[in-house]
Amino acid sequence: MRESDKLLYKTLKSILNEKLSAEETQALKEEGFEVKSPTRKTAVMVALYKKAVTGDLSAIKELRSIVSEKKDEKPTDNRTVMIIDDIRD
Repeated sequence: MRESDKLLYKTLKSILNEKLSAEETQALKEEGFEVKSPTRKTAVMVALYKKAVTGDLSAIKELRSIVSEKKDEKPTDNRTVMIIDDIRD
């Protein structure tokens, strides 16, 4: 990953982890979303959910991929397997 990409990633991650303002939190509550310690990431996910429930296929696919990422994650042991073709004709 390039240095500029790392900076962009860290900046975006920092922004998404910021807590929502009281007004934004109240707006979520008024829409029926009771969330403990809501962050900007929460707001993005709620917006994605709202798009999905309207039938937006790309939002539905994105939600499905996010949900299945957690389910499909497997612990890594950081070992690499190298296959060497040592059989000669």
